[in-house]
Amino acid sequence: MAAATSSSSPPILDGAAAWAERVQARALAPVDAASLGAFRFLLGALVVAAVVRHWAKGGIYDAFVVPTHFFAYEGLELVRPLPGQGMYVVYAALALAAASLAAGFRTRASAAVACLLFTYAHACDKSNYLNHYHLVSLLLALAAVLPLGAALSLDRARAGAAATVPAWVLWLVRFQIGLVYFYGGVGKLQTDWLLRAMPLQIWLAANGDFPLLGGVLRWPETAYVMSWLGAAFDLSVAFLLTARRTRPFAYACVVGFHVVTARLFQIGMFPWVMIALTLVFFDPSWPRRVLPERWIGPRDAPARRAASRRPLALALAWAAFHVLFPLRSHLYPGDVLWTEDGYRFSWRVMLIEKAGSAELTATDPRTGASREVRARAFLTPFQVKMMSTQPDMIRAFARMIADDAEQRGEPRPRVTADVVVTLNGRPPARLIDPTVDLAAEPIRLGGTPWVLPSPR
Repeated sequence: MAAATSSSSPPILDGAAAWAERVQARALAPVDAASLGAFRFLLGALVVAAVVRHWAKGGIYDAFVVPTHFFAYEGLELVRPLPGQGMYVVYAALALAAASLAAGFRTRASAAVACLLFTYAHACDKSNYLNHYHLVSLLLALAAVLPLGAALSLDRARAGAAATVPAWVLWLVRFQIGLVYFYGGVGKLQTDWLLRAMPLQIWLAANGDFPLLGGVLRWPETAYVMSWLGAAFDLSVAFLLTARRTRPFAYACVVGFHVVTARLFQIGMFPWVMIALTLVFFDPSWPRRVLPERWIGPRDAPARRAASRRPLALALAWAAFHVLFPLRSHLYPGDVLWTEDGYRFSWRVMLIEKAGSAELTATDPRTGASREVRARAFLTPFQVKMMSTQPDMIRAFARMIADDAEQRGEPRPRVTADVVVTLNGRPPARLIDPTVDLAAEPIRLGGTPWVLPSPR
């Protein structure tokens, strides 16, 4: 009897194992795929709308035809826009793939093509980075591997084949969207946002002509109230959407929050993307209550084999990576809002109001002769604006200048930068050490030592 007792597992381990088994059973249990079908339709439709909007506003021409130089992401230096009218072909193909995804025709292949084309277009120039571009790429990647195809599908040969999906599929999509909100809230837990109401004070003051509320928006107290409410909203809304009792209230807040931000801040399609896609937090069968069954497919799935555990393990690995990757900025020294090391792809939303001027000087290493470089000779006005406040883009521009001189048969020059930046209403301060040859500076994993300390 004593031997049996000594070989048994401690109670805490038995409890943990039982809990893990229950979680796994819930994750593998089938749920109605109707809401994922609606999610797939809305995702494809939003991408089509984004393409039409970008094309109609001249965005393709401005971003890919006018520029002569592009800011590559580290490791993706070979990614360049297609010449001539090639990017119009890319966007046309993207719209076609997204429409196919929305229609439910060959959904995984359509999503994969849309993901590759969308990501390629936005990887051509980091000047155009936006958080919701990153989110759309991730959601298209998930759509390329997850079973989202039966509901709201024109692919009748497969209708009903996936009327249910393992619950973890729904959880993973919800996780990816909820993470944007949560890390958006985590990023707001800092002094500028909570104690100075910056940059909201600047942005709200610029909206003094807002109908009826313009005067209120100029009050300093309004910025503080909105800052604290914004942080509370981002930190809690994903959890409130998950709970059945609070879900209707939370979704009403989602709609109200994004409608207001869309009107005040002109931030493109991000508000509409979040309003549409957070519907996936509702009951998995919600589309059946508002749409005819012939559009959605039958509720009951045919007999199917038990769900495999291997995809669940891969989903957990995906989730773990996306929890950890946005935290990489904490590995860098300095203020991330100032240095922007690790700022991209970390779901920091609406935290920075930066303006700056950058004067770059090229010096001949043989003669010591110097010349000031006109940024507009290389870059578009938009690229100049983005480059002038972001250290990694300033370094990339310095390398462009040096490469251009070499291509003209000149000695590779030293390129220094005198950059003055104001961050969130603070007095202007020098961003870059003006004595450093930026054209010779390598990309460092440990940060950017030639960025001067934040003026805080």
